[in-house]
Order: sequence, then structure tokens, then C-alpha cells
Amino acid sequence: MTDLPLHQDSAVAQRRVSPRPDAPEPAARVLLVDASDRGGIAHYTRCLRAALAAEHADVALAAPAGVGDPDLVIRGPRWGPDVDRMGKARLYALRLTEVPPSILALAKAVWRARPDVVHVQTEVVPGVDPLLLRRISRRRPVVLTIHDPMPLEGGARAAADQARRWRAADALIIHGEEPRCFVEASAPGVPVHVVPVDLMLGGPAVPRDEARQKLGLEEVPTVLLLGQVRPYKGIGLLAQAWPRVAAALPRARLLVVGEAYDSADLARLEECPGVEVRRGFVPEGDLDLWAAAADLLVLPYAVGSHSGVLHRGLGAGTPVLASPPLAEEVYRTGAGQIVPLDPVAWAEALVAALSDRPLPRPDPPTGRGTARGTLAVYQEVLATRAHRVA
Repeated sequence: MTDLPLHQDSAVAQRRVSPRPDAPEPAARVLLVDASDRGGIAHYTRCLRAALAAEHADVALAAPAGVGDPDLVIRGPRWGPDVDRMGKARLYALRLTEVPPSILALAKAVWRARPDVVHVQTEVVPGVDPLLLRRISRRRPVVLTIHDPMPLEGGARAAADQARRWRAADALIIHGEEPRCFVEASAPGVPVHVVPVDLMLGGPAVPRDEARQKLGLEEVPTVLLLGQVRPYKGIGLLAQAWPRVAAALPRARLLVVGEAYDSADLARLEECPGVEVRRGFVPEGDLDLWAAAADLLVLPYAVGSHSGVLHRGLGAGTPVLASPPLAEEVYRTGAGQIVPLDPVAWAEALVAALSDRPLPRPDPPTGRGTARGTLAVYQEVLATRAHRVA
């Protein structure tokens, strides 16, 4: 692989999302890199871009076609339930075909954008990212945001793969203190910064009755599991807990809405009384409607430290029931209540929240902390780089 040319002038650099003409000097020229074409991280990246621009950063976005800047198109790995169902040989062949165009597209995007800092949100080229990021880092500092420090799937092998990526960066951003020790041990010597999420990832709020009317939902106690439907999100636990809820509250409904990854746990959950699974990617404009329509969002994650759905609930004013891995974020934001990963405890909490002890509506986020914290990381890596050069 040749060195990436990062010093060329380009008309693209003039078309970034930039501050107003009368605004102060930009804090940094930033290239956000996000290979996801949909989903929670893609939405987070768009919101972060707007928040950084509001703080006078000069921001470009390299992302798949139709998501980022037109001349900074990159190609991320295909993902979704259809890819998840592929056999190993077919998946390996697919990944091989993705590697060369993905490397070339990212190299071109960095060259055209001429950033001070490259800030990467997702894996771009599976298996090649560590080498690619080290090449970029030779000329521009690279910051990685780690949205899920603990591997959601894949076990020890996934942890080792992601640690190699982390060690290629100049700095790492995580969203909570709890996973800091794990990340620092996995990437010794790489600075780790905790930047909590206070972006407005959901909203504006829609009245519940209006949201239900638009979605064609009944006026019954409604629980919602929203987004990608993967086993680590507690599908099996809900399959054990929900029959108790249905017995106590026969009119209650559990809606499972989003891209569904087939599993035995999901099949069992779908057989429970009062459960409806609506498969398929939820368009961005409908996510807030779904969040507003529910009485309660459920996040019984087995692993994870951050949830975009939780922030949808904040924007919609809908409380959450969540598991201990999300405790730091729930308590910091006031999003709702933590329930141990036990089916009986979840059944009791659901019945209480849907009947005589409803959870209070959370307040929407109003801070600018995510953007300012991120800018502080940029300033540190730029200062470190300047010191090394000097």
C-alpha cells in the first residue's frame, strides 16, 4: 500500500459544512469517517457533525453514497440480516471483493478533504483497518470513537481484532467511564478520553396519541424494542419474562420493530401472547414516531455501554427499562430505571411500569458537552503531534 497523499488542494475542501462567514476562526478541520449507510451510528455521526460545526469546527463527512459529502464517498462493508445469514465461504468471498475499492475510496477521501484530524466512527475495511489507519496517521492524527467497547458478538477473537484497530489510533473516545480500564488495557499507550453523549439524537417530541394514530397502533399499554434486533439485546430474557407480563396485563403489547436477525430466542419471543415483530429497517423519520408511541422502551442488553435507542427515548420523552451494562448512561441522563438481568425481575418491573408505578418522562438533552469534549480531544492530539514534530 502506498502512502496516502494528504496535502493536495481540492474543491471538495471548500464544500465542507463550515461555520458562518462571521464566525470565529474554525477550531479544526475535521474529516469524520463513517462507513455505515444507515442505523444508529450513522445518525450519531450526522448529529455530531452538526454539533461540531455549531462550535465552529470545519467538518467534512466521508460516508457511503447519499449519506456523506458527494465527493467524499467511501464504501463500507455490507451488513444486515441478509449478510448475517451467509455461510463462511460466501461471506469471506464478499469481504475480499470489498477490500480494494474500500481502501481506495478512503484514501481518496482523506486526500481530497485535507483535514487536520481524521475522526473514524466505524470499521471501514474489515481486517485491514489497523494497517490503513496507521498509514493515515503518518500524516494526520487519527481519533477513533468506540461506541461499543465490549464486543457485542464474536467473543475473544472480536476483542483481539478491535484492539489492533485501537492501537493504530492517536486517541480513543468512549462514552462512559465504566469501560475505560478494558480499553486502556487493550490499547496501552493510546490516550483514552471519556466523552459522554448529550447530543439530541431524537425528537422533536411527538404527542403519544398522535404517534399512535400515525402508526395505526391501539390505545393499549405498549412496550417497544426498537432498532436492530440481535440476541445480545436481551431477546431471550424478554421471551422468558413476557408471558408473566401478559398474564398480569392481558391487553399489554410488546412491539419488536427493526432489522431482525433470526435466532431461536426471537422465534420464542414471537410466539408469546401480545408480542408483534415488525421486521425491516425503520426509516429515520419513523424512529421518533415509534419511540413516542410507546409507554416504555426496553433495553435488556447483555453487553454494551451506550444505546442510541435510549437517546431516542430522551428526545421523545419516553422512559426506558434497561439492564446493568447501560447503568452509567441511564443514571447520567435520567432516562429511566435499571433492572437486573433476571426474567422475574424484568416481568415485575414491566408490570409495575405499565400499571400502578409508571416511570416519569425523562427530560431531553440540552448540552453541548459532546461537541466540546470531542474538540478538546482534537486539540490534544494536534498539540501532541506538533510537539513531536518540534
